[in-house]
Amino acid sequence: MYDGNSYLWCSIILVARELTSRIYNKMKKLITLILLVSTFSVLDSQASLGEKMKEDGIGWIMGSWSVERDGNKLEISYKWAVKDHIISSHLKMPGVEGFSVIGINPKSGDVEQSGFNSRGSKITGKWSPKGDMPMLKYTSINDADETQTAAVAFRKVDEKTIEVHIFSADDSGKVGDSADYTFEMTKVKE
Repeated sequence: MYDGNSYLWCSIILVARELTSRIYNKMKKLITLILLVSTFSVLDSQASLGEKMKEDGIGWIMGSWSVERDGNKLEISYKWAVKDHIISSHLKMPGVEGFSVIGINPKSGDVEQSGFNSRGSKITGKWSPKGDMPMLKYTSINDADETQTAAVAFRKVDEKTIEVHIFSADDSGKVGDSADYTFEMTKVKE
């Protein structure tokens, strides 16, 4: 049989456990709420790719573009894979076809591209301005571990025409000041 003191201590321990459990549950809910608010704040604070493109005035690059030179056809397309967040890029030219995706690196905020081509090469790059043109500086690496760095920039001529500028890069990866090749592409009706 319990005496009065034992009963009192058991009651105190049970009440303390109940209070501790309630406080723990409330703290858990508060911490979860703080984490959710922080997550949504971070998500809201970073502009989407679509917003960045609109802000930079380069939405005109979206769509399919084509050129034929010397009997060879070159086609490139930029389409939303996930509206306002991920662009798919598809390149077709004689002897090679490639596919990549473009999105914002959440850590750096950079617009990056990553993909592969039919020759087995992996292509990674970063988009940034070159004067008034959006430019992709990319590096490709093949199965023999050979790398090549170059850049391609685009300028809007009119609603149906873009100008493409191909730049080489030196061994350190620095892109040249002037384009090695320049040509126009026309928008393909879809």
